[in-house]
Amino acid sequence: MKMIAGGGGGGLTIEQPENNIARGAYYALISALSGTQTMALCSYDEAYTIPSKKAALISLRTMQILMEEMGLCDTVDPLAGSYYVESLTNELENKIRTCMKKVEDSGGIVKAISEGYIQSEVSKQAYLHERKIQSGEEVKVGVNRYRIEEEERNIEFHEYDPTLAEEQIKRLNSVKAKRDKEAVTESLEKLKRAAASDENLMPYIIDCVKSYATVGEITGVLKEVFGEFREPVRF
Repeated sequence: MKMIAGGGGGGLTIEQPENNIARGAYYALISALSGTQTMALCSYDEAYTIPSKKAALISLRTMQILMEEMGLCDTVDPLAGSYYVESLTNELENKIRTCMKKVEDSGGIVKAISEGYIQSEVSKQAYLHERKIQSGEEVKVGVNRYRIEEEERNIEFHEYDPTLAEEQIKRLNSVKAKRDKEAVTESLEKLKRAAASDENLMPYIIDCVKSYATVGEITGVLKEVFGEFREPVRF
């Protein structure tokens, strides 16, 4: 099984944000010991802003320390044979199979998403998780236990730079002016015809990209054929 891991930003806190550095290190350790093929470690400031360069560098160094100094890459499966880990794996697998069977019995994943079942279940679990934190049933260090009165949070926010948007627009306009317009139109038309059939769309999307069609233009073609998804309302 291939997987990507590293800890979701939902586990981070704005309270005592430096604690997130330690959390991130443990997320990375657990991910590595679990046998992940790809690690995407959240930065400590993702609880309240787009990651700063400093925070992103700390996350990178965290993974490099585990790899280069802690020796986590010295063996393929350091926890192999652990009864505790294997029992947790079996428990998780059984719960996954139960959820998958429930979705399949109800008509499959496409139907479950279109009717809002998946979104409803995700929202429900997020709500229950938050209730446990607020009640103290689930401990969150610095939030519902070991709190301190923080006089001032020394946090760095990601600054908005309007010149970046202006520069990107200039680059986009430059690409549009130099590209082969006929090639763009042809590739988008082929994509539209393929979308109306049962063909695999990926080769056509790749051709559109190679002709320098924009993401917006490609998405616009797909919207013409499939329409735009509207989140269903469930009560």
